[in-house]
Parts: sequence; C-alpha cells; structure tokens
Amino acid sequence: MRIAGVIINKVIPEKYEQTKHYMQKAMMQAWGIPLLGCIPDRPFLGCPTLVDLEQLFKTKLISGSSEEKRSRHYTISDINLVTTSLKRFLLNIRKRKPIRTLYICHATRDDLILGFLGEYQRRRNIPSESPFEAALLVCGSKNYKVSDEVLAMIHDNDGDGPSIMIVEGTTHAAMTKIHNFTPKLNIDDTGRVCVAVDHYEPYIDFDLLLDRTRTEE
Repeated sequence: MRIAGVIINKVIPEKYEQTKHYMQKAMMQAWGIPLLGCIPDRPFLGCPTLVDLEQLFKTKLISGSSEEKRSRHYTISDINLVTTSLKRFLLNIRKRKPIRTLYICHATRDDLILGFLGEYQRRRNIPSESPFEAALLVCGSKNYKVSDEVLAMIHDNDGDGPSIMIVEGTTHAAMTKIHNFTPKLNIDDTGRVCVAVDHYEPYIDFDLLLDRTRTEE
C-alpha cells in the first residue's frame, strides 16, 4: 500500500511551527512522504459529553437525561471531586466554579446529593439566576450505596431534574477513567462535529491531498 501523505493531530499549539517544520523535512527525507496537515490541539474536542460518560461507565443517567442535557460537554480540567462540607460545596456551585462543572462524590454523602437537588430547585424558582448546568457523578459499590430515601427523592423530581449518574467504583477510579478517556466524534454530537470541521479544515492541504491521490491512481 502506498501512502499519499500524513496528517498529524493534537500538536501542542506553542510548538506548532516547530513541529510542522521538523516533520515536513523529516518525512520527505526519510520516506518521500509529504505532510498533508498539522493540526494544533483544540481542548474542546476532548471534552466528554454525558452521553460519552454513560458509554464509559456502562450506565445511564438516573436524572436529567433529556437529549439536550446528555449532549452537554464538560471540561476535564473543571471536574471537581467533592470531599468538603455541604456549605463549601454549595458555595462552589453558586460562585466559584464554572456553571457547567462535573462534580464527583461518594455514595455515602447524602448531604451533597440532597444539596445538589436543592440547588437545582432553588435556581428553577428564581428566574434571574444563571441556568443550572452542573452534573453529579455518584460513586459507590455493593457495600456503599445511595440510600433508598435519597434515590426516591432523585426519582421524585418533577420534570427532568438535574443530571445525576451513579457509577460503580471509587471516586479516584472514576476520575482516572475520565482523565484517560478520549471521546470519539459522534455524528449526533453536531456541536462538536461542526467545531472539528471548522478547526481542521484550515490546517489540511486539500489540494496536495487530491493531487497525491490522483497520482496514486
């Protein structure tokens, strides 16, 4: 099989020109293959949606599972493991953390789960408040589960409720999985697909690609 060229992905933006110059020269000298594209990294494209996390953890949201909410992206750097008091947790949600933050807590923290539900309801009752776009990942095991009473309150939320997912394992394991996870482009995730097309297009030499493929024919 003959290779038309190479496209390099996820190049560190600060080293873009250096990488492009070196790789163009190295590939032509070593194999006579041109560099068709050199794509600087775009962090947003690596931000998972709640749909991605459902697939990663092989589970489903138990609340806040509308298509609009499941398609929300969450920045990896903004994931927040909650081990603090309820007071500090609510302060983070209201003032300190980005509106769209993914919070992770242990299944034994009924106070945090109820505080999350309460904050969602509070925002709904105050039109001037910012929209509630946070999500909560609750980690547990056979020995540490969300209490039946709290589960009933989650399911009793009128409407769609806030986005809550329960996963097996420790909070550390969940965070490690998410940080090591690379979301794949999904045709249904039109937002990310459009961003990807707009981002990649200027960095690919399509004229050279067409010329090389015609030549190979």
